[in-house]
Amino acid sequence: MRLKAIQFRLLTLLPLFVVGEVAAHAETDKGDVAAGSVSQGTSPPGVVALQEQPDEIVVTADRRGEAAVASESEFNEDEIASHGADSIQDLVVRLAPFIGNDGEEPVVLINGKPVGFDRSILFYPPEALERLAVLKPEAAAHYGERPGQRVVNLVLKKNFSTWDADTGINFATAGGRYGGSFSVRRTAINGDIRWNVQAGAGGDSALFKSARRIPAREGVFDSVGFIAAPGGGEIDPALSLAVGRPVLVAAIPPGTRTETAILDDFVATANMVHAVDPNRFETLQPSQRNASIIIGITRPFGRFSASLNLNAGRNSSDGLRGLPMASVILPAGHPSSPFAEDVLLTRPLADERPLRTGNDATSAGASLSINGAIGGWQTSVGISYSRNWTNNLLEAGIDTARAQALIDAADPRFNPFGVWDDSLLIATRSRTNSENLGARLNVRKTVAELPAGPVVWNFTALAGSNRTEGLRYDAAGALVGTSRILRRHSNGQMTIAVPISRRAAEEASLLGNLSAEISAAIQAMTRSSPQKRFGGNLSWSPSPVVQLRASIDYVETVPSFEQLDAPFLATINRIFDYVRQEVAEPVWITGGNPDLRRGRQQALSIAASVRPLGNESFAINMAYRQSVAKGGVAAFPELTPVIEAAFPERVTRDGEGRLVSVDARAINIARDTNSDLSTGVALRLGQTRPGGQGKAPANPLQFSVSLNHRWRLKDELQTHPGLPVIDQLAGSGQSRHNVSLQVTAGKRGIGATINGNWSSPAEVANGDQRFRFKPPMLYNLSLFVEPDRLSGGSKKRSLFKDLKLSLDVQNLFNGYRRVTLEDGSVPQGYSRDEIDPLGRTVRLTVRKKF
Repeated sequence: MRLKAIQFRLLTLLPLFVVGEVAAHAETDKGDVAAGSVSQGTSPPGVVALQEQPDEIVVTADRRGEAAVASESEFNEDEIASHGADSIQDLVVRLAPFIGNDGEEPVVLINGKPVGFDRSILFYPPEALERLAVLKPEAAAHYGERPGQRVVNLVLKKNFSTWDADTGINFATAGGRYGGSFSVRRTAINGDIRWNVQAGAGGDSALFKSARRIPAREGVFDSVGFIAAPGGGEIDPALSLAVGRPVLVAAIPPGTRTETAILDDFVATANMVHAVDPNRFETLQPSQRNASIIIGITRPFGRFSASLNLNAGRNSSDGLRGLPMASVILPAGHPSSPFAEDVLLTRPLADERPLRTGNDATSAGASLSINGAIGGWQTSVGISYSRNWTNNLLEAGIDTARAQALIDAADPRFNPFGVWDDSLLIATRSRTNSENLGARLNVRKTVAELPAGPVVWNFTALAGSNRTEGLRYDAAGALVGTSRILRRHSNGQMTIAVPISRRAAEEASLLGNLSAEISAAIQAMTRSSPQKRFGGNLSWSPSPVVQLRASIDYVETVPSFEQLDAPFLATINRIFDYVRQEVAEPVWITGGNPDLRRGRQQALSIAASVRPLGNESFAINMAYRQSVAKGGVAAFPELTPVIEAAFPERVTRDGEGRLVSVDARAINIARDTNSDLSTGVALRLGQTRPGGQGKAPANPLQFSVSLNHRWRLKDELQTHPGLPVIDQLAGSGQSRHNVSLQVTAGKRGIGATINGNWSSPAEVANGDQRFRFKPPMLYNLSLFVEPDRLSGGSKKRSLFKDLKLSLDVQNLFNGYRRVTLEDGSVPQGYSRDEIDPLGRTVRLTVRKKF
């Protein structure tokens, strides 16, 4: 009877054996399954193993889409649906607290294979996913990426097809800013063939100063212009006699714009001005527009798989920075002046024509990635090309000196009372074109089989070139500067992963799971000697409950293409000037800095993860990180008094000490030392598990909590050799503690997520005076609902079929960072609207699948 029972079981399992879709049910270590091994390690990867027991047969096989490195945690379809994301990219952002990597975008695999340069997968709908797996930290080295990066494996459904479109509106609850977007997407998956097309556009209106309670800029602002006596008092006795009373000011008469002015023209405008609110002509945030299209196609070719990605996009922004006013002397006897004495002419450029700022960027690119096996080597090859066009406009004011020179010369072509053209503007225009070409090759192979597992050797080669051409013009359109830069770089990295020991499934042992990765890399860039990099990682799991990891890294750094040659951008940045203790709006210069030099960095990290329940439901994470950079590159810090003293050449002030411009491009530093300690807990409840009578519960409620704390132990910056070290945690406005929280509850059809962020109080020292910063706990709320699912579904097509409504609220309680002086008073420039003028924003999105 037992023999017949075994035969019957074999016959029932045979179809599953043939199609290779049997999941592992044996009590085996998950890392062994992910690596393609079988129970007792007797069968090679990819081969189904049958084990005969007294009453059952155990079948072990690779899961479809499994990566070569075991997963640390997985999110199934129910958990993915509970987050209410609209794209895989949106989903990855929402799962960031559970992925880790300190907010850095993770490396992405598709069905266990590298994607190369193809990013179109991030725009697929999350419904296309069968599961999302966060791989163990050693996966980065295994796939030829920088050690320490997190790797996410996206396992797609075998068959999936959908049309969907979404439209959204957003607005600030305090008013003044509104926007919207629209996109349409087509996605299809048929086994190993998939393709995706998405096109969208959106925009936001400008937020004007007049929409908030913000003090107006000092000065006189008039939409027409007026004349007055240079030293005050009566303009001209003859004009006062004609009017019948003393005339101290007179608006520019309309007729004088095209005709020669006479005294009677000013009689009608005597003692008249056209004052305006300057806040009407200044934006706190510029208007923005964007449009993009992305096309991705993947299909197999024999033993290989090729992915082609095409993309194009345009982004632009336009802001206003005030009504420009000029004051010039119109001397007596000038052909345009009917007055016997000199008069002071105060006027705008051209009525209510404000100063403008503008940026627009257009890009187009393509990439091709090929994956496959060649003679036992897993190979990934990719090539990418992109072209970018960037334009920048900054109008700084009226060239008063030139206008005065034209008046003094009595130029007959220049009418002081007429409309002045843009040739009298002080303006900067720049145009940058750049081309980027990159290639990537990754090969890996198992070079030895040890009792603990395979030894994997990995090699990655990168090569690229960047060509940048820049042009700069003045307000009249005359070319004032050009630049042409061509840079090339190449990089080679080798990694070897060695398993030292492996414990039996679900058991503790002295060595446990112990593995090491060693990496070495060399990089060369145009006009720079080669840079070297060495790193080592050690992973140890003495039991299924505990995972420990240590890494050390030494790298000779070199500035990136972006840091060296990014397009020149001049914008207006509203900041607080600690020197004058007032709000300033200097020209803020960003872009590439070709003078940056190389450096070196050493980093050490020790991390531990404890799973008390032995599964993914509950995890406690701890990590210590330390880095020391010498002579490297850093972003320009916040402009505090100590930073201005360290970089005086980067800050420009006028004769009265007002802040005019700040060169905020990347900087070289002498030494930068950082260390921090981070802790976190992650709780996930409701993962699908078999219910009563062996059936999984339908659409279970999913609940997750992530709480993380970062304690900055040290943050010291030395800008130049020989200068004092700046402790950025003492008097430079940097918070020592940061806490983030995310709570999600939901299921298919309805869900909510709330996340919050808090930083500890900090201070900025300005001589003997201290500014105290008290950040609030800022919360964001996301809700979604699918009406048709909540009603149990409808067989007939209806308006609510496959419809999803989403509500996102940023800064839910309208909090802001409060700033006070030591006596508790609020300094000028730190009112509610000046610190965070936008405040709470709301976005409503409607998504429909077809």
